[in-house]
Amino acid sequence: METCKLPRKVLIAAYALATAILKERPNKFSRKDFTSPQLFACLVLREHQKKSYRGVVALLQDFPHWCDDIGLKKVPSHHTLCRAHKNLVKPGVVEEMLDLSVEALRRAQRQSKKKSGERDERTSPKS
Repeated sequence: METCKLPRKVLIAAYALATAILKERPNKFSRKDFTSPQLFACLVLREHQKKSYRGVVALLQDFPHWCDDIGLKKVPSHHTLCRAHKNLVKPGVVEEMLDLSVEALRRAQRQSKKKSGERDERTSPKS
């Protein structure tokens, strides 16, 4: 299995995964500052970088283009991230995301095998 050490790529991948699974907003009365996928991506970045809530806020403030990558207009507060963690990181949600990411990895591996098989056929000498 391939792992990524680049925080920006991890942030973008987490956002894409969360967009496929989570609702934009938990309910119709919630504030419209951040979407659930954006907050989830910030939480994944927090875990990846082994930072506190305040630490990931400082990181996002230092790299505003990372915020642009996931559509954040402003950096969430540490309290917002703490509340999002309580609401978003639940066993059912995490299991569904893991299943989806495993399926995406399997699809990528199948495509890579198909491509390498096509290359082998083109490069092998014909008898």
